[in-house]
Amino acid sequence: STRSSARENLMRAVGLLSGFSEAHFRKLELAEDLVDLYEDKLGTYLVKLNTHELNIRQNESVSKYLHTLSDFERISDHAMNIGETAREIQEKKIVFSGKAGEELQVLINALTEILQLAVDAFIQENMEMAYRVEPLEERIDILCDEMKLNHVERLQNGSCSLNQGFVFNDLITNFERVADHCSNIAIAMIELRDDEYDTHNYVINLKELHSHNFDEIYEEYTKKYEI
Repeated sequence: STRSSARENLMRAVGLLSGFSEAHFRKLELAEDLVDLYEDKLGTYLVKLNTHELNIRQNESVSKYLHTLSDFERISDHAMNIGETAREIQEKKIVFSGKAGEELQVLINALTEILQLAVDAFIQENMEMAYRVEPLEERIDILCDEMKLNHVERLQNGSCSLNQGFVFNDLITNFERVADHCSNIAIAMIELRDDEYDTHNYVINLKELHSHNFDEIYEEYTKKYEI
């Protein structure tokens, strides 16, 4: 429930950016409270379960959930942040420039895909999907860097106001963090399958050895998501 609710919350928050309503914002708040409750109860249960003798398969499942539970909860937190930014956009009647809006939509599309990949990989225990997450996360990082530079340029030439700039940056930051948590979920799946958990070494090895078609997948996402 936590994983599906976190994804639904993020999509609900993104929807508020294109059509804000207090009723939908309230649904987001209620859903966020529910995810917090799920995380608390699941975390307590898993810690207790971990003190019992478990078979290999049960140990793997408990470890996977313990390593990823906070990431799902943080995705929901960022959904709430995005929802609050959507409310600010509505209250201040902020309208992005055409180019800024186009860039945000590309980023939203990429974020939707990485969230889908990470959650579905986790639910289905699909390792091929898990291996696609890190190349897409790297593409999202590059997109965010490009968008920040473009944003500074728009501020300097006057095509973007400070108000627009602040909320634009807030959105980029939250989207970037969501992608990071999706990456954490996929890394946990891959590392725990090999009975090791070292996020730093995993990322280095994946990029240096170009294993599991990292370069090819990254190139695919570079063409699919460009601004």
